Amino acid sequence: MDLSLEATSRIEAAKDEVIAAGKFLGSRQYHVALAGNISARVSEDQVICTRHGADKEALDRDDLVLCDLSGQKLAGQGEPTSELNMHRMAYAMRPEVGSVIHSHPPVATAFAAASVPLDQLQLPEMLVLLGPVGFVPYATPGSELLAHKLAQLLPDHDAFLLENHGALVLGLTARQAALRMDLLEQYARISLMVWQLGKPFALAPSERETLMGF
Repeated sequence: MDLSLEATSRIEAAKDEVIAAGKFLGSRQYHVALAGNISARVSEDQVICTRHGADKEALDRDDLVLCDLSGQKLAGQGEPTSELNMHRMAYAMRPEVGSVIHSHPPVATAFAAASVPLDQLQLPEMLVLLGPVGFVPYATPGSELLAHKLAQLLPDHDAFLLENHGALVLGLTARQAALRMDLLEQYARISLMVWQLGKPFALAPSERETLMGF
């Protein structure tokens, strides 16, 4: 396809973001083997995403595919990630979102596999930096049904547990999304330890509202 210099520049910048995010998440062991997927918005209706079966920790440009929000591949080698439906839904419903990441951080994924929402711990920093974590009921990975279940929570959340599946985060950039995945896993680790020690501290509703306004 013929692209303007500006469009080509945006695509290359998005590829750089996705590659950097993949390296970071791989270094944290959130993308083990070939699991997970990453995307970044290029324009209102186009995104760069990882191809199906790509090693996210060792991405190169040949591992990245240009698609539109209908899911059609526009350029690149290989096929788009099989879980593109979740990404498409997030971009369609949230025009400000610049990146979507799905991975399997181990403790957060354990909560998801145990069908335990991450909604009890109310650390001020987590509320400000991550916000509430949505819990998406199980549907087959990659399916339209899963995307539609995610859609119910998209307006009010930037981080999600996917029941018996893993985690999903949104960001203005791929870097922000990757850091939110790191925060989500930290939230899960602390939550697990808190439940082992006792009951989580509960903030008053007024305190939560104050923090969420920061």
